[in-house]
Amino acid sequence: MKICYLDESGHCGEKVDKKQPVETVAGVISDFTKVFKTQREHQDVLGILKNTGVEIDELKASEIYRGCKEWGGVDPRFRDLVFDALLLWATERKCKFVICPIDSVSFFKRKKKGCPICKKLHFPFESAAFNAVLAIQKEFSGIKKNKGKTIVIFDEQTKHDDRFIQLFENDLGFTDGYTGYKAPPMAKAPPRLDQIVDIPHFSKSHLAVLIQIADIAAFITNRYIDLCFARGEEKYKGEKAKIKKWYTTIQSAMVKPSSINPKGEDELVTFYREIRPCGWLPNKG
Repeated sequence: MKICYLDESGHCGEKVDKKQPVETVAGVISDFTKVFKTQREHQDVLGILKNTGVEIDELKASEIYRGCKEWGGVDPRFRDLVFDALLLWATERKCKFVICPIDSVSFFKRKKKGCPICKKLHFPFESAAFNAVLAIQKEFSGIKKNKGKTIVIFDEQTKHDDRFIQLFENDLGFTDGYTGYKAPPMAKAPPRLDQIVDIPHFSKSHLAVLIQIADIAAFITNRYIDLCFARGEEKYKGEKAKIKKWYTTIQSAMVKPSSINPKGEDELVTFYREIRPCGWLPNKG
């Protein structure tokens, strides 16, 4: 059994926010049997940080990167080492990443024009989160005897949680072209998302270690897209190279590109390909 923890970066909510043009949902997939060991090791990391003067209960990427709150006054080189160590820790434990960025500005323009997929998915967060669930389904559907083997847990999103869950209560036939689902000729067809245990769940990030790693992956991806494709400016010399190095580590452990961006002309598949930030592809460095 596997478990996937997910978080977002660049959240724009329910309207266009030009300061948050891209919303990325990132997931970290781990073997379920490793979760308890992961929690113990996380406490060790927090203990080490406490001994260096950083007393925190949760790792938040934006605070570490920008030197905010408890990280204020901490040497930037040390903060960089924290990112290095956490990404290395995740890859050494064979974690897999699922990365789903959405061009939020483009999403709202499409929705205003009456895009049926935008209306069904409501907002950028739901679109990216649903993309991640479908990517997990597609990634593991080809593995024999793997039915219902992934638990999906998102960081809480108060305004979106109920609306997102409702997607799974409605007809999911519109996802068939994405996942490759074909109902067999029998009275009772298997569920469309048979790789997912029950429905997605939600948790507070400080209670789930891997949600914090997902937050780091989402934050790095957003900064990578800004610097490499959106002509964002470096805040200091060498920032772009550093972010690209971290993103390359994430990309090396990513699920198959075809799980995130499937091929084909299906309406949902086409929607996701076209709603990506300009220039970004899951297999492009």
